[in-house]
Amino acid sequence: MPEKSIDLAGDAFVSGAYALKGADDAQSFYRLWADAYEDHMVGELGYVSPRLTAERLTRHLSDTQAEILDIGCGTGLTCDHLHEQGFRRLDGVDLTPAMLAKSAARGIYRRLIRADLTQPIDLPAASYDAMVSSGTFTCGHVGPEPFDELVRLLRPGGIMALCIHRDIWEPQGFKQRLDGLVDAGKLALVEESLDVIFAPLPPSGLFLVYRRI
Repeated sequence: MPEKSIDLAGDAFVSGAYALKGADDAQSFYRLWADAYEDHMVGELGYVSPRLTAERLTRHLSDTQAEILDIGCGTGLTCDHLHEQGFRRLDGVDLTPAMLAKSAARGIYRRLIRADLTQPIDLPAASYDAMVSSGTFTCGHVGPEPFDELVRLLRPGGIMALCIHRDIWEPQGFKQRLDGLVDAGKLALVEESLDVIFAPLPPSGLFLVYRRI
C-alpha cells in the first residue's frame, strides 16, 4: 500500500507529528519528513529547543569526554550544538532509519542506534554520563514510560536534560513519572525553567535537568 502524502508546510508538519499514534505511524511520518525536517522546523518555525536543551546540559556538564546519549536524536540538531562545544563521545538513538541517516551524515556521532524507546534498549546499565532530548517526549511521539529504562542507562551522578511542552507535562503523565523517580531516590531535579520552543512564539517549553542519584 503506498504511503499517504503529507502537507509540506511547517505548521502542518507539527500538527501531523502531534497526531501520530504508535511506532508504525511515527516511522512512516518521519520517513517522509526527514529531508524537509530542518528547513521547516528551524528555517520556517524558528525551532530553538535543541540549542536551549544542549545549553542546559552544558551548564551542569563541563567534561567534554563525557559519554552522552541523544534520546530521539532525529537529524542530530541537539548534538550538533554539543559537538560545537567540544563534546565528541556522542551516541544517538531513534526509531526511523531516514532520520538516523541524516544524523549519520553530520559525522558527529560515535554510534547511532535504531530502537523503539517504548521498549527496553539493548545496552548495559550505567552506560552514559549524560542524556539529552528535545522534541521526543510530546504528543504523538513518546510518553513518559521510557524514563525507568533511561535512568537504568544513566551512571550515578549523570545528568539528563530535556524539554517537554508545558501543556502536556501533567496531562500526559510526565510530571507524575519523573516526580515518582525523584521520590524513589533515583533522580534529583537540579534545574527547571520555562523557555521558548519556537523562537517567534511565547515560552511553552519546560526545560528540565535531573541528576542521577
